[in-house]
Amino acid sequence: MKENRDYIPYLRSLVGHKEIRATGVSALIINEKEEVLLEKRSDNNRYSLPGGSLDRNETIREGRLREIKEETGLSLKDGTLFRIISPNRNRVAYPNGDVTDYTNLVFLFLIDSTDYPLGKDHDRESLYVGFYPLNALPKEEEFRVGSYAPIRKYRKGDRMVRVD
Repeated sequence: MKENRDYIPYLRSLVGHKEIRATGVSALIINEKEEVLLEKRSDNNRYSLPGGSLDRNETIREGRLREIKEETGLSLKDGTLFRIISPNRNRVAYPNGDVTDYTNLVFLFLIDSTDYPLGKDHDRESLYVGFYPLNALPKEEEFRVGSYAPIRKYRKGDRMVRVD
């Protein structure tokens, strides 16, 4: 196993498809037009906030910035902790049979999209990455578990850190 990478595949090599717990990080990225950045995932064809699992020995800051870069191509600075989603509310069953309960830390990034133009530089986990108006989002059932609730919270004007 590499020092800081490939931790989930390493765990899977030990436990197979059995349910595991992991720490995840997600980014709620809102631009100056009040649009949210979403990715359409390749593993389940659902919309999601950019994010993923922390690797072994990786800090939360390192993991969230790495995942944003990998999945969107954006190099962002620090965001603000916005929500903590408990594992029992963020259980993901993957098409290959893996099941993971994530403790997910959601960070809010308010950006000016002219400073961070979207390109095509994202990983294979994302079929598409783009900004969507907060009042014209895809249907909630088209989202990956755990991704819609932070958007709903933001739309309500709730900026307090919440723990589920």
